[in-house]
Amino acid sequence: MDLILIATAIIFLWNLFFLYKGAVGRIERKNQFTGEYEDLGPVSEKEELAFFEGTHKRLAFFQALIGAFIWSLIAYGIMHLVKYVF
Repeated sequence: MDLILIATAIIFLWNLFFLYKGAVGRIERKNQFTGEYEDLGPVSEKEELAFFEGTHKRLAFFQALIGAFIWSLIAYGIMHLVKYVF
């Protein structure tokens, strides 16, 4: 059980980092790893307003937090089911 929680925590932190970088890049329309400007996906009006106000990184963090939590729950559920099957 402890190994599953540790693995889930690692998956959560991994997802949080990359989802945050992706959300910031999408809102700024800039690739975070190369620095080149490119269209990385649709940006809502709320995100554009946050970008102009300078609060887009906080918004991206909350988006990444929700996404990482959901993906971690999925991973935890799969690991938990596999534990009982095998």
